[in-house]
Amino acid sequence: MSRFPRMLAAALTAAAIAAPTAAAQAPTVQVPATGADYVTSPNVEYLGHIVYDVGQTTGARIIGNRLYVTSAKNLSIYDISKPETPQLLGTLKMNIAWENEEVPTNGKILGIANDWFDLMPSCNVPDPTVTHCQQLFDVRDPANIKELPSLPNNGDHTSDCAFDCDFLFGNTGNVTDLRGVLDGKTPDRFADWHAPLNALLAERGFKPLKSCHHIREITPGYMFAACQPYVYFHVNEADLRHHIVAPEILDAGMNPDGRFVHSVRWPRDGQDKFAFEGGETNFTFTNGNPVDSCDHKTNGAFAVVEPQDNGTFSQPIDEYRPVTGTYTDGNTATHIAGCSVHWFQEHPSFHNGGLVALAAYDNGVRFLQITPTGHIVEQGYFQPLGFETSSAKWVPGTDIVYSIDYARGIDILRWKGSHYVPDANGVVQPEPGTVAGTHGEQPLLPALTPKQKAFAVKTVNLLHAQGWFYGYCQLAAEHSDSAAS
Repeated sequence: MSRFPRMLAAALTAAAIAAPTAAAQAPTVQVPATGADYVTSPNVEYLGHIVYDVGQTTGARIIGNRLYVTSAKNLSIYDISKPETPQLLGTLKMNIAWENEEVPTNGKILGIANDWFDLMPSCNVPDPTVTHCQQLFDVRDPANIKELPSLPNNGDHTSDCAFDCDFLFGNTGNVTDLRGVLDGKTPDRFADWHAPLNALLAERGFKPLKSCHHIREITPGYMFAACQPYVYFHVNEADLRHHIVAPEILDAGMNPDGRFVHSVRWPRDGQDKFAFEGGETNFTFTNGNPVDSCDHKTNGAFAVVEPQDNGTFSQPIDEYRPVTGTYTDGNTATHIAGCSVHWFQEHPSFHNGGLVALAAYDNGVRFLQITPTGHIVEQGYFQPLGFETSSAKWVPGTDIVYSIDYARGIDILRWKGSHYVPDANGVVQPEPGTVAGTHGEQPLLPALTPKQKAFAVKTVNLLHAQGWFYGYCQLAAEHSDSAAS
């Protein structure tokens, strides 16, 4: 989700605390009646969902056979050695902390960057005016997660590890030394990665970084920053150990329309022919009323770009933008969080083309083929009801996808279609035994059945009983706009 400075006023936070919550219970994979709360294309199999982490379920990261999930109320760790049926290994009640995306962890230390609200003791005790911080946790024993010293007032919305979590890079420029933190040492914030990059970008004729939403380590020391401009650079471990940030820019790209860049990825550790960027345009309001962000051509897009020999990225080869609709025409009517792409991830088999799972808020999960020429063809979908899909994570070595959803928790999907990976000659060969894709045709979703309508009503009543109400996200966004102005 976009970075909302000072997004939640104290009154809204208090309301969230006062809202009654469901009794905690051990999570189990729950399979609803067939199609009761979702519709899929024929090449997507719905396996079930876990509701334990419902409550703004936002971030996830897979390390080995473990899935790390963060929400506004939990930090949970799952055993996914059998990915169809994740088993809870441990959880820590977060006491209201949000928002954290793309969880930085190496399976030993884990970070949560909060710039919206955080009521953990390490963040605001004894000073109640401190409402956000960079939190750290010892997750080596999932059954006994321990809170480590935090860094208050860091301002980061997201962060990512570098060099096996010896260092932490935050989206606002913070660089923190985490060495020894697991042994009791205080984390040491020592540098700003924005400043040296801005100097190097100026030499190349680029404007300074703005609106940095995320930074991702592609492979040790190679960082990809989702900013405008978006930039791929290298830092030396030896420099960081001496608290020096001396980056080398390898590639940089700028969209002429100045769009907000929410996320970037580069498959195969930065060796692929293609890289990806995605925007976000949710929470759009005019005079306090929600605006359907799918009614124009500037809503958040997923784009394919190509690195060039001169150290820049090409303009988008192709883009995918969710569209609004009537549900029965294949797309949902928005006015919830808005219509936009969000986090995305390529299939582990991706190689100069292939399959990408894209989370798209009101439009659920969309499965996109990237052709050998970099063009995008939608090939499948998972359209849930009662949802706001945040992120889609492939389980390495499988066709299992975890759909991380603010309102639903974790949906478990199996992809049954082709992977669309071109051969050595750049040709996508048929894959025997797979289910055909939708080939870019508009998926026609059936009208809601009586059972689905009943499910929707039940879900609304449940959320209402737990303190949620229509316009909750709108209210938060309006507070953000007021603070910004």
